[in-house]
Amino acid sequence: MEWVKDLLHELTEEGLKLGACYVEARYEKTYVTSLVASNERVERISVGIEEGIGVRVLANGAFSFFTSDVIDRELLLKQLKEAVSSAKIIGERRKEKTKLAEVKPVKDTVVEKARKPPQDVELEEKISYILGINRDIRSRDKRIVNALTRLFDSYDHRVLVTSEGTEISYTIPRIYLSTSAVAFEAGRQSWYGKGEASPEGYEFLDRLNLEKLIKLVVEKSLNLLKAEPAPAGRFTVVIDGELSGVFIHEAFGHACEGDGIVAGTSILKGRLGERVGSELVTVYDDSTLPKGWGSLKYDDEGVPTTKRTLVEKGILVGYITNRESAAKLNLTPNGGARAQSYRYPPIVRMSNTYIAPGDWSFEEMIEDIKHGVYLKGSRGGQVDPSKGTFQFNAKEAYLIENGEVTKPLLDVSLSGFTLDILANVDAIGKDFELRPGFCGKGGQAVPAGTGGPHVRVKEAIVGGRR
Repeated sequence: MEWVKDLLHELTEEGLKLGACYVEARYEKTYVTSLVASNERVERISVGIEEGIGVRVLANGAFSFFTSDVIDRELLLKQLKEAVSSAKIIGERRKEKTKLAEVKPVKDTVVEKARKPPQDVELEEKISYILGINRDIRSRDKRIVNALTRLFDSYDHRVLVTSEGTEISYTIPRIYLSTSAVAFEAGRQSWYGKGEASPEGYEFLDRLNLEKLIKLVVEKSLNLLKAEPAPAGRFTVVIDGELSGVFIHEAFGHACEGDGIVAGTSILKGRLGERVGSELVTVYDDSTLPKGWGSLKYDDEGVPTTKRTLVEKGILVGYITNRESAAKLNLTPNGGARAQSYRYPPIVRMSNTYIAPGDWSFEEMIEDIKHGVYLKGSRGGQVDPSKGTFQFNAKEAYLIENGEVTKPLLDVSLSGFTLDILANVDAIGKDFELRPGFCGKGGQAVPAGTGGPHVRVKEAIVGGRR
C-alpha cells in the first residue's frame, strides 16, 4: 500500500502549498457483508468493497472537506484546490477562527488480527449460518411466529496522513450478530432480541455459545407473553447493565461531547468541577478496553485515545474532545474524533461508555425494596442533551415485591431528568457487562460499546401500559 501513502503525502504537501495551514488525508478500503433472514428466508444480501479517499483542509480559520471514490491523482488534486479555495472563502466571513490543539505527530501500524478474515468466509456459509439460527428459533415453540437474524461483517483498512507528520495504518475486522423472536398467544404478542459482536474475524462466531443465545431469546419472548400492565409513578428502580449503559451513553455521554459543549447545546457546559450525581457514580469513556467494540488505539485525527474519566465520585471532571473543541475549551485532546468512513469528516464521538462497578450484590440491592421495578435492556427512546431530559423503553421489566423479583410487566419506560437520576443513585452493583451497538450522530454511525453494572435509583419515573 505504499502507493496510497505516497498519494496521501502528495495531497497534504500540495494542500500546504495552496495555502492551507493543515491537511488531513484518509484512505479506506473495506470489505462489507450484511445479511438479514426472517422466518427462514433471506430478506437482504449486501456484499461489496468500499474504497475511497477523504481530505479535510484548514485554511483561513475554516475547514473544508471533500471525498472521492474515484482514486485518480489529477482529479484529487483538482478537488484539493477547490477545497482550499472554499475554506479560504468561508474563513473570510468568520469572526471566530477555527484552531486545532497541538498534538505530537505519530507514525504507527495497527493490525487487529483475524484468524478467519470475514472476506475469506464464503457467502453461502454465512447465509447457511443465519438461516440455521432462524430455523432453530422457530422450531423451539409453536408460539414463536417470527424470527429475525442479522449478520454484519467488515474488514476495514485505513491510512491516515497529516501535514503535521502523522502517518497511521489501521486494520480492523468486525463481526456483529443479532437475533430476535416474536411470540404470539391468545391475542398477545411479545418480542425479545439480543446481539453479540467483536472486533475480530469469524473465529468469534466459532466460539460463540449459539445454543445459549437462542435459548435466551426464545425463553424471554415466551415469558413476556405473561407480562401484566405496569404501575406508573415514582418508584425505586433497579436497572441492569445493558440499560444503565444505554442511559449513560445517550442521556449523559452525548452531553459530554466537546462539540456540544462549545455550541452550548449541552446541560454540562461550564460545569467542570461541579457535582452532577451521587458520590457513588463514576463514569468512563474508555477507548483502550481490550476487544472493546468501540476501542481504537488512535482516533481519526491520529490522536492517541485514552480512558477518559467523565465523572469521578459524582463530580464532572472531563469532556470528550477532538482537536478543535479541545482548543476552544483550553483542554488537552483525548482522542475523541471519529468518522464512519472516508466519506465523512471526523466529529466528536464516544467509544465504550459505562458507569464503574460498585460493591453491591444484586440480592443486596433488592432486599429492602417493598414495591419497585426491575428494568432490563433497552428498546430505544429519546434524549435531549440541551434540556437534560430522556425517555427509554425497557426490553423487559419485572415487579419487585418485598425484596423479590416477581411478575413480568408490559411496555415499561424510564424517563425524567438525567441529573436527577444520577443524583438519586443509592447503590451500584459489583457486576459488569459491556454490550455492542452503533451510535448515530451527525448522519454518521460508528461502533460504540455501552454497559456497566446494575444500578439502583430512588424516586425514578416509571411509565407503563394501563
